[in-house]
Amino acid sequence: MRILIADDDETLRSELAGILLEDGHEVVAAADGGEALRAVEQESFDVALLDLKMPKASGLDVLHRLRVVRPETAVVMVTGQGTIDAAVEAMKAGAIDFVEKPYEVEALQRTLRTVDEELRTRAMLGSTPGDATISRVLADAASRNVLFAVIGPRATAPGGATRVLRIAEEGRPPDVFAPAQLYQLNAAIDAHVLQAERPVVYAADLGLLESLHGIGDMRAWVRHVSGKCGGKGGVLVLAAPDRALAAEVQRDVDANAPSEGLQGMLESLANPIRRAVVGYVSASGPVAYSAILKKNFVDSSSKLSFHLQKLQSDGLLAKVDAGHYAVTEAGQRAWQVVRALSERGHPSLLVSKS
Repeated sequence: MRILIADDDETLRSELAGILLEDGHEVVAAADGGEALRAVEQESFDVALLDLKMPKASGLDVLHRLRVVRPETAVVMVTGQGTIDAAVEAMKAGAIDFVEKPYEVEALQRTLRTVDEELRTRAMLGSTPGDATISRVLADAASRNVLFAVIGPRATAPGGATRVLRIAEEGRPPDVFAPAQLYQLNAAIDAHVLQAERPVVYAADLGLLESLHGIGDMRAWVRHVSGKCGGKGGVLVLAAPDRALAAEVQRDVDANAPSEGLQGMLESLANPIRRAVVGYVSASGPVAYSAILKKNFVDSSSKLSFHLQKLQSDGLLAKVDAGHYAVTEAGQRAWQVVRALSERGHPSLLVSKS
């Protein structure tokens, strides 16, 4: 992951950067809040580790700016003694987690694994994927030799594609197809999907197909291919320059999207700690706070308290008799969606905005 470290303590900043570099992360360091603000304006990061108290701008200031200019960046607050309440407030403002000084290496690594899982799960649960998410999907497919490309004359195949099918005015099967040869093109795609585990089909510049078959049939074609991919745990990536088709397909996606309330619950369950708590309470029935704490889902009671408050405010948990926690009816629906999507792995269709 690409990580921003913002801390005015040079020793801690350097030590933390060294640990993260050894773990294989790419690191950018900022010596105060002002440097951090400039960094987030100019560059994108997967994660920002922000010291709560810094000169020129606080960690909260940087967090609020990130929510505007880089909302996809996961924020972890770094706190000293006596600032836990402020860290919890930061989490309410959008931070994913917090770590305490001095750093415990294993605890920090657990936090980063949690962040990485939440980022991946947000994409799986239907949050709008950014191009960074799509790039990761393509890179993973290329590394597994299951990336397949279907491209028109204006498009370029992504790096690492194991096979490229081209659409042209005149077809020359088995790798070049005319718009009228859609049946043969589909047969080639189906053969690839059948043989691959979690296949990824990248499709771009389908204008020639659309001009012959019409936008309605092309939307049906997208549903067909994404369904085939989804059946094998894979995905269809529909990329520009097919902007009209992409817009039509996005309307299909939006029409099938969960309600705003359910989507909010799904996003809450993208966090693996909250997902584990809901899974435990769902399986056990009403559970006391002490019983949840004993499961060691988190490394401190303050973090558990925050996550339980978050689950209640998001409508997933409610307190019942004797102060026990139970999953709400709406929370059960969200939990069922999460379990079903977890078995599938990720959405079967991603639409690139670029």
